[in-house]
Amino acid sequence: MLRIENKVIHVVDHALDPELIRELFEWATGSSTCGWRHGDVADAKYSLNPFWGATILCEPRHESDDPSKIEDAHPLAQRLWARLEQGLKPFSFEIRDVFLNGQTFGMENALHTDNPSDEEGWYTVLVYLNPKWHIDYGGETLFYNRARTDVTFAVVPKPGRIVFFDARHQHWARPPTRNTQDLRLTMAFHLTRLPDSPIP
Repeated sequence: MLRIENKVIHVVDHALDPELIRELFEWATGSSTCGWRHGDVADAKYSLNPFWGATILCEPRHESDDPSKIEDAHPLAQRLWARLEQGLKPFSFEIRDVFLNGQTFGMENALHTDNPSDEEGWYTVLVYLNPKWHIDYGGETLFYNRARTDVTFAVVPKPGRIVFFDARHQHWARPPTRNTQDLRLTMAFHLTRLPDSPIP
C-alpha cells in the first residue's frame, strides 16, 4: 500500500469480474431504479458545478427512502460489496453510505475530502464502472497534498479499477475530456473502520 502524508492509497486492478462491471454499468445507466439526480456537489463551499448522483445506501440517521443496510440494497451492489469486503481483509469496516457519481465533459466537481473531520478511521473505496475507457478520455482522480498546492498521485479510471484510500485525502474527480460523450461512472463506498480492525 502506498502512503502519502501517512495516509493510505491503494490501487487494485483485475480484482473484479468484467461481467459484474458490465452489469453494474448497464444497471446504472439504463435503469430508472437508481434514482439519478442532477445537482450533487463534492464541496458546496467551493463547487459551482454540479454533477450526477444516485444514492444506493445511506446512513440510518438520514430520513430517506433509500436503503440503510447493504442487505436491502440492489443485488448488484450487494455482489460488489461482497467482493470488496473479501479483498479488504484483514481490515474490517462498516458501510456508512454508497453513491453512484456521474460526470460528463464540463462537470468539474471540486477538490474535497470524504471525511468532515481529520480523525483516522474513515475510508473510501472507489470503483470505476465504465466497461471501456481510453487514456484520451481523461477523468482521472487526482490526490493532492494536505496544503492543496500540488498533485501527489493520479489514478486513471480504468474499467473495474478499485481505489481504496484514507478519506482524509484531498482529492478531485476530473471530468471526461471532449474526446468522449460517455458518462464517467463510479460507485463510492464510504466506510468506517471497526474498532477491532487493524489500521490500514
